[in-house]
Amino acid sequence: MQSLHYEPLIPSLPTGTVTFLFTDIEGSTKLAREQPDRWETLRARHHAILYEAIGTNKGFVFQVIGDQFCAAFHTAEDALHAAIKSQTDLYSEPWGNVPVKVRMGIHTGKAEIQDNGEYEGYLTLCCVQRVMSVVYGGQVLLSNSTAELVRAELPQGVFLLDLKEHQLKGLPNPEHLWQVVAPGLQQDFPSLQSLNDIPNNLPLQLTSFIGREKELGDIKRLLTDTHLLTLTGPGGTGKSRLSLQAAADLLHNFLNGVWLVELAPVSDASVIPATMLGVLNLPAEKYRPAINMLCDYLHNKEILLILDNCEHLVEACALLVDSLLHASPNLRIIASSREALGIAGEVCYRVPSLGLPALNHLPQLELLSQYEAVRLFIERACAALPDFHITNENAPAVVQICRRLDGIPLAIELAAAKVRALSVDQIAKRLDDRFRLLTGGSRTALERHRTLRAMLDWS
Repeated sequence: MQSLHYEPLIPSLPTGTVTFLFTDIEGSTKLAREQPDRWETLRARHHAILYEAIGTNKGFVFQVIGDQFCAAFHTAEDALHAAIKSQTDLYSEPWGNVPVKVRMGIHTGKAEIQDNGEYEGYLTLCCVQRVMSVVYGGQVLLSNSTAELVRAELPQGVFLLDLKEHQLKGLPNPEHLWQVVAPGLQQDFPSLQSLNDIPNNLPLQLTSFIGREKELGDIKRLLTDTHLLTLTGPGGTGKSRLSLQAAADLLHNFLNGVWLVELAPVSDASVIPATMLGVLNLPAEKYRPAINMLCDYLHNKEILLILDNCEHLVEACALLVDSLLHASPNLRIIASSREALGIAGEVCYRVPSLGLPALNHLPQLELLSQYEAVRLFIERACAALPDFHITNENAPAVVQICRRLDGIPLAIELAAAKVRALSVDQIAKRLDDRFRLLTGGSRTALERHRTLRAMLDWS
């Protein structure tokens, strides 16, 4: 008699509407440095606890980076149960004199699992990462979308503490956050480490930030021991947006805040110090030079300044920055300019164009969005025309557009906006007259960002 062979059933990763649980160990770098002999043992035990809690609650760990866990769940209730069990087991674990405290954030949103096992759904994944980033060790935080799903099915003794709305870095709108309060776990924590509590004037970004993971990592690493980091490159490469994103990511490293000084509208070099006084909310004094006031104020402050668009005032910016850095040992400055300021201690970082696929060897359709330039075109085209989507038929034209525009973000955004009136094939064919085509940027953008010609004229 022929034996029957049954393939084991492998549960599929959640897709569509997914609840994500992201975690990491609070202060892991310090812990590894101070406990080199015990760190790997502590981390292994932490991993075992999380794998067990997530697995027994029908979750899927789809990525582990160092001590950070990324897990997906079919339901918000399962994610909540996994988080509570994880925190309970971590709390009761006999760590000795080195307690391991873990931050946990949960968010529910749209995300699709790809054939390569990775999730596509930038805004959802970004949101859960940002929720987790403001949490303290031992705390579990829910986004409002997850809180609404679990509110009616909370475990016995568990309730949600309303933490109100918080502005999270990189997200355009405030997020209403809820703390999970469960029996036997710590309930009292300091105020969340959101943008609400750190002084800054960073503008809200109304569009998503695409890619640049390497560049962001480089900037954060360089600023550890660099006082002046100048982002250089031609117009349109995204120097300003990159500096703002890096500043938002570094916000909690600067006790006295992060401040943007926008120099594009300034035409008179002599008013730069007064402009900076205004940004820092310092009243001018009639008989005292603004530069002296700035040096005195910044002397003992932990502040990050972003000097954006220095190129037309480069000499005056160089003199001012040199004075400020000599007077302020804890000051950090990110400058954006077509050329270096040219002072002692400056580190220059050239911002490259976005990543591009080869035109003569196109990757599979589902892999195209891995290239930053293509992903930017798709997202901005969808914003201009919600029904837009990339297909096997239009993919070559999209890649051609991105390559002919050299991966320059501003040019790609201007081209993507044209899908309201033209097909991508028509846009690609008209790029021979790109100065006539690439116009009509946002009416509220700086004038040099409204057309390709204006961008090059500025440069």
